[in-house]
Amino acid sequence: MSKKTERSAVSPLLIGGAVVISLVIAVIIGMNLEKGSNDSPGTDSPDPATADGTEDAVDEEQREWGESMALREADDPMALGDEDAPVVMIAYSDFTCPFCATWALETQPELVERYVDSGELRIEWREFPYLGEPADTLSIGALAAGEQDSFWEYQEVVFDSQDDLTSAAQPEEELMGIVDDLGLDTDRFAEDLEDQELAEKVDADFSQGMQIGVSGTPAFIINGDPVMGAQPLDVFVNSIDLALAAAEG
Repeated sequence: MSKKTERSAVSPLLIGGAVVISLVIAVIIGMNLEKGSNDSPGTDSPDPATADGTEDAVDEEQREWGESMALREADDPMALGDEDAPVVMIAYSDFTCPFCATWALETQPELVERYVDSGELRIEWREFPYLGEPADTLSIGALAAGEQDSFWEYQEVVFDSQDDLTSAAQPEEELMGIVDDLGLDTDRFAEDLEDQELAEKVDADFSQGMQIGVSGTPAFIINGDPVMGAQPLDVFVNSIDLALAAAEG
């Protein structure tokens, strides 16, 4: 069974499961986060872990774990912000998830203006295409766009075109039209869509998310603080401000 097939086989379990999974498993950080309810807003899974970052700053152990998750690669095409920013937000997303689209198109620009542009926040994107086709193709396409230094332009346009892509009879043809409009090399992009190495990178992101208990999208880790769902902007502002205060201390 291919990794893509395995991912597709697991997805219904994530969607229909009744068990609430902790966002961070005990074997990784030595503790269990409090399990949340099944009605967390802004997530495409009915059974997410919930931790909205509105209470207290995370402890040192969680911060260290969060830092270990950050790549901080200077040339990472799927990251925004300085590699040495004091706060790193890791975002798990599915391009066919409407909540992910809402977050990326409405909340992310606010965070970029408030924190990324000032050097305080770095956003590192992770692919978590658990909703099946065409999510797999769009995730590999995201990395293919990254190969041409256009991931963030791709992200914006694909989320903005989500309804057309998910309803299209031939989503790959729709995607190629989007890529052409972005001015990318369409021949190279088409080749990269079939690149096994890029597919394996998507699988690695997905596997990492599964290992830490991500069960729905969007899901975020902000210096060790898990935030589940397309929460209101204030939730992210609060979590980032707490992380900045801890970093300064």
